[in-house]
Amino acid sequence: MELNKAQREAAEHVEGPLLVLAGAGSGKTRVVVQRIVHLLSIGIPSSEILALTFTNKAAREMKERLFKLTSFTILTSTFHSLGARILRESISYLGYPLDFTIYDEDDSEKLLKMILTEQQIKDEKGVLKTFQNLISQVKSEWRKPEEVCDDPQFLNIFHSYQQHLKNYGAVDFDDLLYLCLELFQKFPEVLKLYQKRWSFILIDEYQDTNRAQYLLAKMLSHEHNNFFAVGDPDQSIYSWRGANIQHILNFKEDFPNGKIIPLEENYRSTNHILSAASFLISHNQQRFHKSLWSALGPGEKVTYFHSFNDREEVDFILSTLLKHHRKGSVPLNECVIFYRTNSQSRIFEDALLKKKIPYLLVGAVSFYQRKEIKDILSFLRIVHSGSDYLSFARVINLPRRGIGETTLRTLKEGAEKEGLFIFDFCQKQVQNRQALKLKGLAEFVEMILNLREMVEQNISLSTLVKELIAQSRYLEVLRENPDMFEEKKENLDELVSLAATWEVDNGTNLSAFLEELTVRSVHEENKYQDSLKLMTLHHGKGLEFTLVFIAGLEEDLMPHIRAKEEKDVEEERRLFYVGMTRAKRKLYLTSSRIRLLWGTPRTMLPSRFLNELPHEDLEIINESGEKEVKEDVLKEGSTVYHRDFGRGVIQKIYHTSLGITYDILFADKVSRSIVAKFARFTK
Repeated sequence: MELNKAQREAAEHVEGPLLVLAGAGSGKTRVVVQRIVHLLSIGIPSSEILALTFTNKAAREMKERLFKLTSFTILTSTFHSLGARILRESISYLGYPLDFTIYDEDDSEKLLKMILTEQQIKDEKGVLKTFQNLISQVKSEWRKPEEVCDDPQFLNIFHSYQQHLKNYGAVDFDDLLYLCLELFQKFPEVLKLYQKRWSFILIDEYQDTNRAQYLLAKMLSHEHNNFFAVGDPDQSIYSWRGANIQHILNFKEDFPNGKIIPLEENYRSTNHILSAASFLISHNQQRFHKSLWSALGPGEKVTYFHSFNDREEVDFILSTLLKHHRKGSVPLNECVIFYRTNSQSRIFEDALLKKKIPYLLVGAVSFYQRKEIKDILSFLRIVHSGSDYLSFARVINLPRRGIGETTLRTLKEGAEKEGLFIFDFCQKQVQNRQALKLKGLAEFVEMILNLREMVEQNISLSTLVKELIAQSRYLEVLRENPDMFEEKKENLDELVSLAATWEVDNGTNLSAFLEELTVRSVHEENKYQDSLKLMTLHHGKGLEFTLVFIAGLEEDLMPHIRAKEEKDVEEERRLFYVGMTRAKRKLYLTSSRIRLLWGTPRTMLPSRFLNELPHEDLEIINESGEKEVKEDVLKEGSTVYHRDFGRGVIQKIYHTSLGITYDILFADKVSRSIVAKFARFTK
């Protein structure tokens, strides 16, 4: 494939700063490769070219592609690999040995734990993880520790941690960039050597750089000013990893003589998909304007389906998927279901297992294999039967109850000697006051007995799971890792919802419930056959599929409930945009009016982003059997009855991208905006 005009202009650019504004599917990798080929063709030595990527896979593929085209080996590297290369040559300036050890996350955690012990600081409520995150933040943002956290205890821990690393001849992963910047700041003559070495620097996915990466690239390119960056602010979705969209948006401020070339021709998607995605992202303020277009023709419109509940949503998605697969001959591995959070995979996994549709969960552990789910199921097994020693051993110290390996072994041997199940033996010890010194064990036994009493009273499964989570204080366990707390709690919420759904069809039999979930948990995903992909939107970056479904397009899911500020909403909109632009030929968007959350049906509002899609690119379908009110018989002042919200009076009628919309003041004194096409009310 020949380069188009904009691609050729970018590839043949030689001197001075250039930002290639690469829209989704616009062939940016080809431009980067061809630019390096062009530099080599005009006599630039291969040793003076440095290409930086974000993954080892991307670096390896680019290096292999360039070698096939040119027979030259070009230094293509991740930022951290480059940092390691520089430090191996020059870290002795900072007083470290050249054969330093690189600590992984476990090593770093062990060292930090040792320092906390030395300073008599208890690792409670996620203290260790909090310090670990703050240390990483200092390094990835190239800040002084006091700028990140001025707590004297943290400052002491940070300096002690760094000194221990140095004493051990070690660095951690973040140090690979942090110490490079320190080296260049303290020893300008060393920086000068590297600036002279690489006269042409290329950076892929520039919108994803954190501050340390951004500063490293700027420092290295300062001598020759041949800074070539490729990226798209509309696809900046990793702020939670430290990525800063301002780096790409401030390109002209950093390089006043720099040039910007937009790549707007898309080689992936048809025009209805591109038009809808472009109109959506135009609502963001933090961006460069560009208009994606395709020579592939208009294609099919984007289909939006608003279901009554999440079960109906899943049924629609899977029936539509099978129709495309069987009648349209679309391979399953060309199909994907996107959602915002990992917990949303559960309802799809269950339905796919039931229908025997092969699937692959990308970038996540299957719902039933997630640690927090297995922990709660282990608790439930002890409630059901005290015979399972492995389940007992798994949860007895969740949270910590002061029962170490030696005590656990003693309990196990005692149970075996008396021919009792492990829990029955523990109960006997407590009753005989043999476990007075083990207060935690007595609390555990009491909790299990309380829950067993609830089971005997035929309590609902969803209530049982909620009570277990509360009485076991399991949320304390999750809080030990603050970064993952919300996601793991969402998974527990989904387990409660699963229990509520299951008992509607199957009753409150705990034994049957556990048996069913055990069967589901041993499902093996087949990575080698034609299989549907399930993944969060964050994992979709860089991928493409013939058929794309984006599910759960509701407020508090997309945008996520944690997106409070406008900048956060803009990132959520970019995430939706990334999902939409993965579709090559057909895109389906779905939302649900009722969704089961924390075991309780919740009324959900369609995502505000749906109102930002152009009507001319949408096909809206509503498969409810309920008769809709004709729009022409309603007017301002009409009284209507909505089956979820009750009586209300229409205050205003107006048009949005989804058609006629009513503002209705309901009896609960809440005004709600209702789209006519989805309205389920009578006059």
